[in-house]
Amino acid sequence: MTDASAAGGPAAVLGQAMAFQYAKLVLTGLELGLFEALAKEPGTEEELRGRLGLHARGTGHFLAALAELGFLERDAAGRYRNAALTRDSLVPGGEGYLGGFLRAADQVMYPAWGKLSESLRTGAPQAATFSGEDMFGELYDSEEKKGGLVGMAEDASRPLIPALTSRFDWSAHRSVLELGGCRGNVLAGLVRAHPHLEARVFDLPQMEPDFTAHMAAIGMTGKVGFHGGDFFAGPLPAADVVMIGHSLIDWNDEQRQALVRAAFAAVRPGGAFLVWDPVIVHGADSYLRNLVRSLNLQLMTPHGTGYDLEQCAAWMRAAGFASVGHTTLGHDVTLVVARKG
Repeated sequence: MTDASAAGGPAAVLGQAMAFQYAKLVLTGLELGLFEALAKEPGTEEELRGRLGLHARGTGHFLAALAELGFLERDAAGRYRNAALTRDSLVPGGEGYLGGFLRAADQVMYPAWGKLSESLRTGAPQAATFSGEDMFGELYDSEEKKGGLVGMAEDASRPLIPALTSRFDWSAHRSVLELGGCRGNVLAGLVRAHPHLEARVFDLPQMEPDFTAHMAAIGMTGKVGFHGGDFFAGPLPAADVVMIGHSLIDWNDEQRQALVRAAFAAVRPGGAFLVWDPVIVHGADSYLRNLVRSLNLQLMTPHGTGYDLEQCAAWMRAAGFASVGHTTLGHDVTLVVARKG
């Protein structure tokens, strides 16, 4: 835990309180297409103003600030280019691209965080992208909103796929069902690593055309299936392994417990239920960051919050799972594994 006042007095307090300025530098670079433009060709301040339609006032300091933050590099001739971390994470097409997530964060999360005090007074979400209780149904009914949601989900899950394929013994199981699996990106990575698996996404029917198109685009048609439905309505399809990632956090405790019970009924004997989320783990390096993520869920969803590892394990045991374990997937995400006897 960091005590800002003890760590550096007023300077540290100002650094934390004004950190939104640094965030907006990076988000604005993404919004303007700066990083994508520099991936095509480095340029001087004057060249970049012409290519991006920027004004002379402020652009030089904007570019210099991004260089100081480590997102850009500037050579002796004054030409800017992307730094390595920018090429990996902020240029479209890269394996680690986070632009889909960050664009949505800029457009949706950033304004909502300006209303945190209102949310703390009322408990109500502050995101402007939906109204009412059926957030996912509403977002999925809009192609634009659905695209933003899918982009965020895939950017968040993509870095976890290698760890997910290796930190659970998939050789002992034949089938896997992913709840809320969107376009099937996680299962596609899992099946590439473990081709013996029969894999299906379970998501709202509105997602099926996007799933079908995406599987065709990445050469996975027929290797991952789709089952349309609402995982709160009726029983789930049976599988050796049922899993849900970055989704249990979207619901309240009563809904989460209902979902865990439904998963228990769907998991075949000897199988497992896998959950991965930014779980709040006391004493872990991720503790503060995941507390902040919990507040973000309050702002962005009708019911979502973070939850403690101990809470999750208790839900699993109450549903009937014989044992519960956990491991890290990195990126502040914990994988909880509940096994059925």
